[in-house]
Amino acid sequence: QHVAELAGVSRATVSAHLNKTRYVSPELAERIEAAIKELNYTPDPLARALKLEDRQTIGLIIPVLSQFYTPMIRAINEVAHQNGYDLLLSSSEEDAGRERDLLEMYVAKRISGILLGPCSEENQDLLAEIQRSHTPVVQVNRKIAGLEADSVVSDTFRAAYQATQHLIERGRRQIAYLGHDPTTLCNAQKKEGYDAALRARGLEGDLVITVKEHDGAQIAAALYAFIDSARPFDAMICTTQGKTAIALRILAERGIDVPGRVALIGFDDTPWSGLLCTPVTVVSEATYRMGEEAANLLLKHIQAPEPQPPEHIVLETEFIVRQST
Repeated sequence: QHVAELAGVSRATVSAHLNKTRYVSPELAERIEAAIKELNYTPDPLARALKLEDRQTIGLIIPVLSQFYTPMIRAINEVAHQNGYDLLLSSSEEDAGRERDLLEMYVAKRISGILLGPCSEENQDLLAEIQRSHTPVVQVNRKIAGLEADSVVSDTFRAAYQATQHLIERGRRQIAYLGHDPTTLCNAQKKEGYDAALRARGLEGDLVITVKEHDGAQIAAALYAFIDSARPFDAMICTTQGKTAIALRILAERGIDVPGRVALIGFDDTPWSGLLCTPVTVVSEATYRMGEEAANLLLKHIQAPEPQPPEHIVLETEFIVRQST
């Protein structure tokens, strides 16, 4: 209002000049700019965005803040920046209620689109409703099978099958699996790949160590209990970076030699995996590329004039054999 009065124009003309919604003559534009300078006026970007419905923001909800997601976040942020979008990042911490609150908050903020690593299937109906309201959703790293939404995931079934098969080919028959959390979507495909590879060789899959995902203390306690149960095992597959680190520490503490007594495979390569005294064999997921693919897919839907059918991208993993097997 003050800018309009000082420039001697209407508020609508000031708004048109600031938001570039219609032509404003050079003379009027100069008067408006002079008034802005004199009044030291700074437009409120949030108010402008709400007024214009300018939702140049994409939202990312990951299940947990961990090193695994860092390359993915970096890729998504880069793609968003290159296309003139901002990135809003949140973590559900594997809590379906918190995930729901975040989804509702993103919708309330008129977000352009949502990238989601779902923690469970509980919010499937809400996600379907969000898509019907023309806010696109892309699932990343995890996938709700019954949800008609795009997805970008790794082929973790094949990766776990290959890892288990590798151990069997190295003469291992009692392969422990650390760890399975039936309450989350995390690692479901890995567990199925592990089971399938054992079945293919007629072996029992009864060495599964159930854990609470991302709870380091509980994971360690579960592994201690497994070792103390004296159940024989000659190999172990660890489904995340964190579990690999915990397993290596506890096995060393208990004097269990890797790979002499127990061969070990971890998921997710790290800078330290190849630098240990016994470098670790790992399954490496292309998390940076996963972020790129997901972000580009989301922007494709945001910018499409009409709704597009969902796409499902499955990325191959890399199996890196080192001395731990």
